[in-house]
Amino acid sequence: MRPLVARPALRRLTRAASALALVLLASPSARAEGELVAAPSASAPEAPKDGKPEAALPVAIIGPVLTPLNGTDKEPPKRVLAADPLAARAREVESAIKEALQDLGLALDVGAQLPGDGVRELDLVQRAGGGAGAWVISPRIEQLSSDRFVLRLVAVPPKGATLLVRVEQVDGAHLAARAVVMLRDLVSMKLAAPPPSGSTEEGPRASEESAGRSRGRTVLAASSSLFGLYGAFAIYKTGSSDERLLYPLLLLGSGLALGASLIVADEWDVTPGAAWTIAAGTWWGTLAGLNLAAGNNVQPTSNRYAWGLVGGLGGTALTVLAVAATRFDDGDAALVHSGAVLGTFTGSLIEALWRGDLGSQSPNKGFGWGSAAGLVGGGVVASLVQTTPARVFLIDLGCGIGALGGAAVTSPLVFKDKTDEKTRGFVSGVLAGTLVGGAVAYFVTRDHQPEATKGADFHFAPTGGVLGVSTARDGSTAPIFGAGVQGVF
Repeated sequence: MRPLVARPALRRLTRAASALALVLLASPSARAEGELVAAPSASAPEAPKDGKPEAALPVAIIGPVLTPLNGTDKEPPKRVLAADPLAARAREVESAIKEALQDLGLALDVGAQLPGDGVRELDLVQRAGGGAGAWVISPRIEQLSSDRFVLRLVAVPPKGATLLVRVEQVDGAHLAARAVVMLRDLVSMKLAAPPPSGSTEEGPRASEESAGRSRGRTVLAASSSLFGLYGAFAIYKTGSSDERLLYPLLLLGSGLALGASLIVADEWDVTPGAAWTIAAGTWWGTLAGLNLAAGNNVQPTSNRYAWGLVGGLGGTALTVLAVAATRFDDGDAALVHSGAVLGTFTGSLIEALWRGDLGSQSPNKGFGWGSAAGLVGGGVVASLVQTTPARVFLIDLGCGIGALGGAAVTSPLVFKDKTDEKTRGFVSGVLAGTLVGGAVAYFVTRDHQPEATKGADFHFAPTGGVLGVSTARDGSTAPIFGAGVQGVF
Protein backbone atom coordinates (compact mmCIF):
# COMPACT_ATOMS: atom_id res chain seq x y z
CA MET A 1 0.00 0.00 0.00
CA ARG A 2 2.94 2.35 0.61
CA PRO A 3 3.98 2.37 -3.04
CA LEU A 4 0.52 3.48 -4.02
CA VAL A 5 0.77 6.41 -1.60
CA ALA A 6 4.28 7.33 -2.70
CA ARG A 7 3.52 7.70 -6.42
CA PRO A 8 1.10 10.67 -6.07
CA ALA A 9 3.54 12.52 -3.84
CA LEU A 10 6.33 11.93 -6.33
CA ARG A 11 4.22 13.25 -9.15
CA ARG A 12 3.43 16.38 -7.14
CA LEU A 13 7.11 16.99 -6.45
CA THR A 14 7.92 16.51 -10.11
CA ARG A 15 5.28 19.01 -11.23
CA ALA A 16 6.53 21.59 -8.66
CA ALA A 17 10.13 21.26 -9.88
CA SER A 18 9.03 21.63 -13.49
CA ALA A 19 7.07 24.80 -12.69
CA LEU A 20 10.05 26.27 -10.81
CA ALA A 21 12.32 25.52 -13.76
CA LEU A 22 9.93 27.25 -16.17
CA VAL A 23 9.84 30.32 -13.98
CA LEU A 24 13.61 30.49 -13.76
CA LEU A 25 13.99 30.03 -17.51
CA ALA A 26 11.35 32.62 -18.34
CA SER A 27 12.56 35.39 -15.97
CA PRO A 28 15.62 36.53 -18.08
CA SER A 29 13.48 37.03 -21.16
CA ALA A 30 10.89 38.85 -19.10
CA ARG A 31 13.55 41.10 -17.69
CA ALA A 32 15.04 41.65 -21.15
CA GLU A 33 11.60 42.47 -22.52
CA GLY A 34 11.04 44.86 -19.67
CA GLU A 35 14.32 46.57 -20.38
CA LEU A 36 13.48 46.98 -24.07
CA VAL A 37 10.15 48.53 -23.22
CA ALA A 38 11.55 50.83 -20.56
CA ALA A 39 14.55 51.98 -22.60
CA PRO A 40 12.79 54.74 -24.52
CA SER A 41 11.29 56.25 -21.39
CA ALA A 42 14.61 56.08 -19.58
CA SER A 43 16.45 57.89 -22.40
CA ALA A 44 13.83 60.61 -22.69
CA PRO A 45 14.36 63.68 -20.53
CA GLU A 46 12.56 63.50 -17.23
CA ALA A 47 10.42 66.37 -16.14
CA PRO A 48 11.43 68.00 -12.88
CA LYS A 49 9.46 67.04 -9.79
CA ASP A 50 7.96 70.54 -9.54
CA GLY A 51 6.62 70.30 -13.13
CA LYS A 52 8.60 73.38 -14.40
CA PRO A 53 10.93 73.14 -17.42
CA GLU A 54 14.67 73.50 -16.97
CA ALA A 55 16.01 77.09 -17.24
CA ALA A 56 17.72 77.78 -20.59
CA LEU A 57 20.77 79.97 -21.10
CA PRO A 58 20.12 83.73 -21.30
CA VAL A 59 19.75 84.85 -24.89
CA ALA A 60 22.05 87.51 -26.36
CA ILE A 61 21.44 89.63 -29.47
CA ILE A 62 24.48 91.16 -31.15
CA GLY A 63 23.85 94.23 -33.31
CA PRO A 64 26.00 95.26 -36.27
CA VAL A 65 29.19 97.21 -35.60
CA LEU A 66 28.55 100.96 -35.83
CA THR A 67 30.93 103.84 -36.43
CA PRO A 68 30.48 107.62 -36.00
CA LEU A 69 29.30 109.32 -39.16
CA ASN A 70 32.06 111.54 -40.63
CA GLY A 71 34.17 110.85 -37.53
CA THR A 72 32.02 113.03 -35.24
CA ASP A 73 29.58 112.32 -32.43
CA LYS A 74 27.24 115.14 -33.49
CA GLU A 75 25.36 112.83 -35.87
CA PRO A 76 23.96 109.31 -35.27
CA PRO A 77 26.41 106.50 -36.03
CA LYS A 78 26.08 104.34 -39.12
CA ARG A 79 26.59 100.68 -39.81
CA VAL A 80 30.05 99.62 -41.01
CA LEU A 81 29.61 98.40 -44.57
CA ALA A 82 31.75 95.86 -46.41
CA ALA A 83 33.38 98.59 -48.51
CA ASP A 84 34.29 100.80 -45.54
CA PRO A 85 37.93 101.02 -44.38
CA LEU A 86 36.87 99.72 -40.96
CA ALA A 87 35.12 96.62 -42.37
CA ALA A 88 37.95 94.23 -41.49
CA ARG A 89 38.23 95.58 -37.94
CA ALA A 90 34.44 95.44 -37.52
CA ARG A 91 34.34 91.77 -38.52
CA GLU A 92 37.17 91.04 -36.11
CA VAL A 93 35.31 92.65 -33.19
CA GLU A 94 31.98 91.02 -34.07
CA SER A 95 33.54 87.57 -34.41
CA ALA A 96 35.38 87.87 -31.08
CA ILE A 97 32.19 88.90 -29.25
CA LYS A 98 30.13 86.06 -30.70
CA GLU A 99 32.78 83.47 -29.85
CA ALA A 100 32.96 84.71 -26.24
CA LEU A 101 29.22 84.43 -25.56
CA GLN A 102 29.26 80.72 -24.73
CA ASP A 103 32.08 81.15 -22.21
CA LEU A 104 30.02 83.88 -20.51
CA GLY A 105 26.94 81.65 -20.20
CA LEU A 106 24.94 83.30 -22.99
CA ALA A 107 23.26 81.84 -26.07
CA LEU A 108 23.44 83.77 -29.34
CA ASP A 109 20.14 84.40 -31.12
CA VAL A 110 21.37 84.15 -34.70
CA GLY A 111 18.13 85.19 -36.39
CA ALA A 112 17.36 88.21 -34.21
CA GLN A 113 18.02 91.72 -35.51
CA LEU A 114 18.01 95.11 -33.88
CA PRO A 115 15.60 97.71 -35.24
CA GLY A 116 17.48 100.45 -37.06
CA ASP A 117 20.77 98.54 -36.48
CA GLY A 118 20.62 99.65 -32.82
CA VAL A 119 21.45 103.28 -33.55
CA ARG A 120 18.76 104.62 -31.20
CA GLU A 121 19.28 103.78 -27.55
CA LEU A 122 15.53 103.49 -26.98
CA ASP A 123 15.39 100.64 -29.51
CA LEU A 124 18.03 98.76 -27.52
CA VAL A 125 16.00 99.05 -24.32
CA GLN A 126 12.76 98.01 -26.00
CA ARG A 127 14.38 94.99 -27.68
CA ALA A 128 15.92 93.86 -24.39
CA GLY A 129 12.49 93.94 -22.73
CA GLY A 130 10.60 92.16 -25.50
CA GLY A 131 9.39 88.58 -25.06
CA ALA A 132 11.26 86.68 -22.39
CA GLY A 133 14.03 89.30 -22.39
CA ALA A 134 17.50 89.16 -23.88
CA TRP A 135 20.91 90.73 -23.59
CA VAL A 136 21.24 93.36 -26.31
CA ILE A 137 24.81 94.33 -27.24
CA SER A 138 25.74 97.06 -29.73
CA PRO A 139 29.48 97.32 -30.55
CA ARG A 140 30.85 100.61 -31.91
CA ILE A 141 34.31 101.43 -33.26
CA GLU A 142 36.00 104.70 -34.22
CA GLN A 143 39.40 105.11 -35.89
CA LEU A 144 41.71 107.67 -34.31
CA SER A 145 44.82 106.97 -36.36
CA SER A 146 46.20 104.24 -38.59
CA ASP A 147 46.44 101.71 -35.73
CA ARG A 148 44.54 103.35 -32.87
CA PHE A 149 40.81 102.92 -32.29
CA VAL A 150 38.08 103.84 -29.80
CA LEU A 151 36.10 100.70 -28.92
CA ARG A 152 32.69 101.17 -27.31
CA LEU A 153 30.29 98.46 -26.14
CA VAL A 154 26.70 99.39 -25.28
CA ALA A 155 24.67 96.65 -23.56
CA VAL A 156 21.20 96.35 -22.02
CA PRO A 157 20.46 93.41 -19.67
CA PRO A 158 17.26 91.36 -20.11
CA LYS A 159 14.16 93.27 -19.04
CA GLY A 160 16.43 96.14 -18.05
CA ALA A 161 16.10 99.85 -18.68
CA THR A 162 19.73 100.81 -18.03
CA LEU A 163 22.45 101.19 -20.64
CA LEU A 164 25.77 99.62 -19.65
CA VAL A 165 28.66 101.25 -21.54
CA ARG A 166 32.39 100.52 -21.70
CA VAL A 167 34.78 102.71 -23.74
CA GLU A 168 38.51 102.20 -24.28
CA GLN A 169 41.27 103.32 -26.65
CA VAL A 170 42.81 100.19 -28.15
CA ASP A 171 45.49 99.51 -30.73
CA GLY A 172 44.75 97.23 -33.65
CA ALA A 173 46.66 94.22 -32.32
CA HIS A 174 44.55 94.02 -29.12
CA LEU A 175 41.17 95.02 -30.56
CA ALA A 176 39.54 91.57 -30.40
CA ALA A 177 40.98 90.73 -26.98
CA ARG A 178 39.79 93.99 -25.42
CA ALA A 179 36.33 93.48 -26.92
CA VAL A 180 36.04 90.15 -25.10
CA VAL A 181 37.26 91.66 -21.81
CA MET A 182 34.86 94.59 -22.09
CA LEU A 183 31.94 92.23 -22.81
CA ARG A 184 32.81 90.16 -19.75
CA ASP A 185 32.90 93.30 -17.62
CA LEU A 186 29.46 94.36 -18.86
CA VAL A 187 27.91 90.97 -18.11
CA SER A 188 29.48 90.85 -14.65
CA MET A 189 28.41 94.46 -14.06
CA LYS A 190 24.79 93.31 -14.23
CA LEU A 191 25.42 90.55 -11.68
CA ALA A 192 27.35 92.75 -9.25
CA ALA A 193 25.58 94.65 -6.52
CA PRO A 194 25.17 98.38 -7.14
CA PRO A 195 27.49 100.62 -5.14
CA PRO A 196 25.97 102.47 -2.21
CA SER A 197 24.74 105.98 -2.75
CA GLY A 198 27.41 107.39 -0.47
CA SER A 199 30.25 105.55 -2.19
CA THR A 200 33.50 107.45 -2.47
CA GLU A 201 34.16 105.99 -5.93
CA GLU A 202 32.19 108.76 -7.62
CA GLY A 203 34.83 111.35 -6.78
CA PRO A 204 37.80 109.64 -8.49
CA ARG A 205 35.62 108.65 -11.45
CA ALA A 206 34.49 112.22 -11.98
CA SER A 207 38.04 113.48 -11.70
CA GLU A 208 39.21 110.95 -14.31
CA GLU A 209 36.49 112.05 -16.72
CA SER A 210 37.35 115.71 -16.24
CA ALA A 211 41.06 114.95 -16.69
CA GLY A 212 40.33 113.22 -19.99
CA ARG A 213 38.59 116.30 -21.41
CA SER A 214 40.54 119.06 -23.20
CA ARG A 215 43.90 117.35 -22.72
CA GLY A 216 45.41 119.93 -25.05
CA ARG A 217 44.59 122.88 -22.80
CA THR A 218 48.23 123.20 -21.65
CA VAL A 219 49.59 123.52 -25.20
CA LEU A 220 46.79 125.89 -26.16
CA ALA A 221 47.29 128.07 -23.09
CA ALA A 222 51.09 128.30 -23.56
CA SER A 223 50.83 129.12 -27.26
CA SER A 224 48.08 131.68 -26.71
CA SER A 225 49.93 133.40 -23.88
CA LEU A 226 53.12 133.73 -25.93
CA PHE A 227 51.19 135.06 -28.91
CA GLY A 228 49.45 137.51 -26.57
CA LEU A 229 52.86 138.77 -25.51
CA TYR A 230 53.93 139.13 -29.13
CA GLY A 231 50.69 140.91 -30.05
CA ALA A 232 51.12 143.39 -27.21
CA PHE A 233 54.75 144.01 -28.21
CA ALA A 234 53.73 144.52 -31.87
CA ILE A 235 51.08 147.05 -30.84
CA TYR A 236 53.63 148.85 -28.67
CA LYS A 237 56.22 149.02 -31.46
CA THR A 238 53.78 150.32 -34.08
CA GLY A 239 51.62 152.60 -31.97
CA SER A 240 53.61 154.16 -29.16
CA SER A 241 57.13 155.05 -28.09
CA ASP A 242 56.33 155.48 -24.39
CA GLU A 243 58.30 152.82 -22.55
CA ARG A 244 55.97 153.03 -19.55
CA LEU A 245 53.26 151.31 -21.61
CA LEU A 246 55.36 148.27 -22.56
CA TYR A 247 54.93 146.10 -19.45
CA PRO A 248 51.24 146.91 -18.85
CA LEU A 249 50.57 146.02 -22.50
CA LEU A 250 52.51 142.76 -22.15
CA LEU A 251 50.53 141.86 -19.03
CA LEU A 252 47.24 142.75 -20.66
CA GLY A 253 47.96 140.86 -23.88
CA SER A 254 49.17 137.66 -22.20
CA GLY A 255 46.34 137.74 -19.65
CA LEU A 256 43.64 138.19 -22.28
CA ALA A 257 45.09 135.43 -24.46
CA LEU A 258 45.43 133.04 -21.52
CA GLY A 259 41.88 133.68 -20.34
CA ALA A 260 40.48 133.19 -23.85
CA SER A 261 42.32 129.87 -24.24
CA LEU A 262 41.00 128.57 -20.90
CA ILE A 263 37.45 129.53 -21.83
CA VAL A 264 37.78 127.73 -25.16
CA ALA A 265 39.20 124.61 -23.45
CA ASP A 266 36.31 124.64 -20.98
CA GLU A 267 33.62 124.97 -23.65
CA TRP A 268 35.06 122.53 -26.21
CA ASP A 269 37.07 119.34 -26.00
CA VAL A 270 40.50 120.50 -27.17
CA THR A 271 42.68 117.49 -27.96
CA PRO A 272 46.49 117.69 -28.08
CA GLY A 273 46.36 117.31 -31.86
CA ALA A 274 43.94 120.24 -32.18
CA ALA A 275 46.05 122.39 -29.83
CA TRP A 276 49.26 121.74 -31.76
CA THR A 277 47.47 122.42 -35.04
CA ILE A 278 46.24 125.80 -33.80
CA ALA A 279 49.73 126.58 -32.51
CA ALA A 280 51.10 125.78 -35.99
CA GLY A 281 48.69 128.24 -37.59
CA THR A 282 49.60 130.93 -35.06
CA TRP A 283 53.37 130.78 -35.23
CA TRP A 284 53.95 129.79 -38.85
CA GLY A 285 51.49 132.51 -39.84
CA THR A 286 53.47 134.99 -37.75
CA LEU A 287 56.72 133.87 -39.37
CA ALA A 288 55.16 134.23 -42.83
CA GLY A 289 54.01 137.78 -42.07
CA LEU A 290 57.41 138.86 -40.74
CA ASN A 291 59.28 137.42 -43.72
CA LEU A 292 56.91 138.94 -46.25
CA ALA A 293 57.35 142.33 -44.58
CA ALA A 294 61.13 141.95 -44.71
CA GLY A 295 61.01 140.77 -48.32
CA ASN A 296 58.94 143.81 -49.33
CA ASN A 297 61.26 146.08 -47.31
CA VAL A 298 58.48 147.59 -45.22
CA GLN A 299 59.58 150.85 -43.62
CA PRO A 300 59.89 151.75 -40.86
CA THR A 301 61.05 148.35 -39.66
CA SER A 302 58.86 148.59 -36.57
CA ASN A 303 55.81 148.20 -38.82
CA ARG A 304 56.94 144.71 -39.73
CA TYR A 305 55.71 143.47 -36.37
CA ALA A 306 52.19 144.38 -37.45
CA TRP A 307 52.61 142.17 -40.53
CA GLY A 308 53.56 139.30 -38.23
CA LEU A 309 50.55 139.99 -36.01
CA VAL A 310 48.20 139.92 -39.01
CA GLY A 311 49.80 136.72 -40.28
CA GLY A 312 49.50 135.05 -36.86
CA LEU A 313 45.83 136.02 -36.53
CA GLY A 314 45.14 134.79 -40.06
CA GLY A 315 46.87 131.46 -39.46
CA THR A 316 45.04 131.02 -36.16
CA ALA A 317 41.68 131.67 -37.81
CA LEU A 318 42.37 129.17 -40.59
CA THR A 319 43.45 126.39 -38.24
CA VAL A 320 40.53 126.99 -35.87
CA LEU A 321 38.12 126.61 -38.79
CA ALA A 322 39.91 123.44 -39.89
CA VAL A 323 39.79 121.94 -36.38
CA ALA A 324 36.10 122.80 -36.09
CA ALA A 325 35.35 121.13 -39.44
CA THR A 326 37.25 117.85 -38.90
CA ARG A 327 39.16 115.98 -36.22
CA PHE A 328 42.93 116.55 -36.02
CA ASP A 329 44.99 113.98 -34.10
CA ASP A 330 48.70 114.00 -33.27
CA GLY A 331 49.66 112.72 -36.71
CA ASP A 332 47.63 115.46 -38.41
CA ALA A 333 49.25 118.15 -36.25
CA ALA A 334 52.71 116.81 -37.11
CA LEU A 335 51.75 116.87 -40.78
CA VAL A 336 50.70 120.55 -40.55
CA HIS A 337 54.02 121.52 -38.94
CA SER A 338 55.92 119.41 -41.46
CA GLY A 339 54.15 121.09 -44.37
CA ALA A 340 55.06 124.53 -43.02
CA VAL A 341 58.73 123.55 -42.55
CA LEU A 342 59.05 122.04 -46.01
CA GLY A 343 57.19 124.99 -47.51
CA THR A 344 59.56 127.49 -45.89
CA PHE A 345 62.62 125.57 -47.09
CA THR A 346 61.27 125.01 -50.59
CA GLY A 347 60.09 128.61 -50.92
CA SER A 348 63.58 129.93 -50.19
CA LEU A 349 65.07 127.58 -52.79
CA ILE A 350 62.52 128.65 -55.38
CA GLU A 351 63.39 132.32 -54.80
CA ALA A 352 67.10 131.55 -55.09
CA LEU A 353 66.38 129.63 -58.29
CA TRP A 354 64.42 132.58 -59.67
CA ARG A 355 67.16 135.12 -58.91
CA GLY A 356 70.05 132.86 -59.78
CA ASP A 357 71.76 134.09 -56.64
CA LEU A 358 72.64 132.17 -53.52
CA GLY A 359 73.76 133.85 -50.32
CA SER A 360 73.99 137.51 -51.30
CA GLN A 361 70.66 138.35 -49.68
CA SER A 362 68.12 136.51 -47.61
CA PRO A 363 65.22 135.01 -49.59
CA ASN A 364 62.59 136.53 -47.29
CA LYS A 365 59.79 136.47 -49.84
CA GLY A 366 60.42 132.78 -50.45
CA PHE A 367 60.40 132.16 -46.72
CA GLY A 368 57.13 134.02 -46.27
CA TRP A 369 55.17 132.63 -49.21
CA GLY A 370 56.60 129.16 -48.59
CA SER A 371 55.53 129.19 -44.93
CA ALA A 372 51.99 130.26 -45.84
CA ALA A 373 51.67 127.76 -48.70
CA GLY A 374 53.16 124.92 -46.63
CA LEU A 375 50.83 125.66 -43.72
CA VAL A 376 47.74 125.59 -45.94
CA GLY A 377 48.94 122.57 -47.91
CA GLY A 378 49.78 120.61 -44.77
CA GLY A 379 46.35 121.34 -43.32
CA VAL A 380 44.61 120.16 -46.50
CA VAL A 381 46.62 116.95 -46.66
CA ALA A 382 46.08 116.28 -42.94
CA SER A 383 42.32 116.50 -43.39
CA LEU A 384 42.46 113.85 -46.15
CA VAL A 385 44.92 111.22 -44.87
CA GLN A 386 45.64 109.35 -41.65
CA THR A 387 49.23 109.09 -40.45
CA THR A 388 51.38 109.04 -37.33
CA PRO A 389 53.93 111.54 -35.99
CA ALA A 390 56.69 108.94 -36.34
CA ARG A 391 56.04 108.48 -40.04
CA VAL A 392 55.91 112.25 -40.62
CA PHE A 393 59.26 112.60 -38.88
CA LEU A 394 60.79 109.84 -41.01
CA ILE A 395 59.54 111.46 -44.22
CA ASP A 396 60.97 114.81 -43.11
CA LEU A 397 64.24 113.07 -42.33
CA GLY A 398 64.21 111.55 -45.82
CA CYS A 399 63.66 115.00 -47.33
CA GLY A 400 66.60 116.40 -45.36
CA ILE A 401 68.93 113.56 -46.34
CA GLY A 402 67.79 113.87 -49.95
CA ALA A 403 68.53 117.61 -49.90
CA LEU A 404 72.02 116.95 -48.57
CA GLY A 405 72.52 114.29 -51.25
CA GLY A 406 71.45 116.68 -54.00
CA ALA A 407 73.75 119.38 -52.61
CA ALA A 408 76.65 116.90 -52.47
CA VAL A 409 76.16 115.86 -56.09
CA THR A 410 75.84 119.40 -57.48
CA SER A 411 78.27 121.14 -55.11
CA PRO A 412 81.10 121.34 -57.72
CA LEU A 413 78.97 123.90 -59.56
CA VAL A 414 79.42 126.49 -56.81
CA PHE A 415 83.02 125.88 -55.75
CA LYS A 416 84.47 128.49 -58.11
CA ASP A 417 83.53 130.61 -61.07
CA LYS A 418 80.00 131.04 -59.85
CA THR A 419 77.45 132.01 -62.47
CA ASP A 420 73.67 132.30 -62.44
CA GLU A 421 73.35 129.09 -64.43
CA LYS A 422 75.60 127.13 -62.08
CA THR A 423 73.75 128.49 -59.06
CA ARG A 424 70.42 127.49 -60.56
CA GLY A 425 71.82 124.04 -61.28
CA PHE A 426 72.93 123.69 -57.67
CA VAL A 427 69.54 124.82 -56.33
CA SER A 428 67.75 122.51 -58.76
CA GLY A 429 69.85 119.59 -57.50
CA VAL A 430 68.93 120.38 -53.88
CA LEU A 431 65.23 120.60 -54.79
CA ALA A 432 65.37 117.33 -56.73
CA GLY A 433 67.17 115.61 -53.86
CA THR A 434 64.54 116.83 -51.43
CA LEU A 435 61.71 115.44 -53.56
CA VAL A 436 63.46 112.12 -54.17
CA GLY A 437 64.37 111.68 -50.50
CA GLY A 438 60.81 112.43 -49.40
CA ALA A 439 59.35 110.03 -52.00
CA VAL A 440 61.69 107.22 -50.97
CA ALA A 441 60.87 107.73 -47.28
CA TYR A 442 57.15 107.76 -48.11
CA PHE A 443 57.27 104.38 -49.85
CA VAL A 444 59.62 102.83 -47.28
CA THR A 445 57.34 103.79 -44.38
CA ARG A 446 54.10 102.64 -45.99
CA ASP A 447 51.62 101.04 -43.62
CA HIS A 448 51.19 97.33 -44.41
CA GLN A 449 48.44 96.84 -41.84
CA PRO A 450 45.57 96.28 -44.35
CA GLU A 451 47.29 93.22 -45.86
CA ALA A 452 47.99 91.78 -42.42
CA THR A 453 44.46 92.44 -41.30
CA LYS A 454 43.03 90.78 -44.39
CA GLY A 455 45.01 87.63 -43.73
CA ALA A 456 44.06 87.62 -40.05
CA ASP A 457 40.36 87.74 -40.90
CA PHE A 458 40.52 84.27 -42.52
CA HIS A 459 40.67 81.60 -39.85
CA PHE A 460 38.76 78.39 -39.26
CA ALA A 461 38.79 75.27 -37.08
CA PRO A 462 37.25 71.80 -37.48
CA THR A 463 34.35 70.82 -35.26
CA GLY A 464 32.54 67.54 -34.63
CA GLY A 465 30.34 65.64 -32.21
CA VAL A 466 26.63 65.37 -31.54
CA LEU A 467 24.75 67.76 -33.81
CA GLY A 468 21.25 66.91 -32.57
CA VAL A 469 18.78 64.21 -31.46
CA SER A 470 16.41 62.19 -33.64
CA THR A 471 13.04 61.08 -32.22
CA ALA A 472 11.22 58.06 -33.69
CA ARG A 473 7.46 57.59 -33.85
CA ASP A 474 7.47 55.21 -30.91
CA GLY A 475 9.18 57.88 -28.77
CA SER A 476 12.69 56.44 -28.88
CA THR A 477 15.60 58.85 -29.47
CA ALA A 478 19.04 58.53 -31.01
CA PRO A 479 21.94 61.02 -31.29
CA ILE A 480 22.95 62.47 -34.66
CA PHE A 481 26.71 62.65 -35.17
CA GLY A 482 28.49 64.90 -37.66
CA ALA A 483 31.51 67.04 -38.44
CA GLY A 484 32.13 70.42 -40.01
CA VAL A 485 34.20 73.60 -40.09
CA GLN A 486 33.58 76.84 -38.20
CA GLY A 487 35.35 80.20 -38.27
CA VAL A 488 35.55 83.49 -40.20
CA PHE A 489 35.92 83.37 -43.97
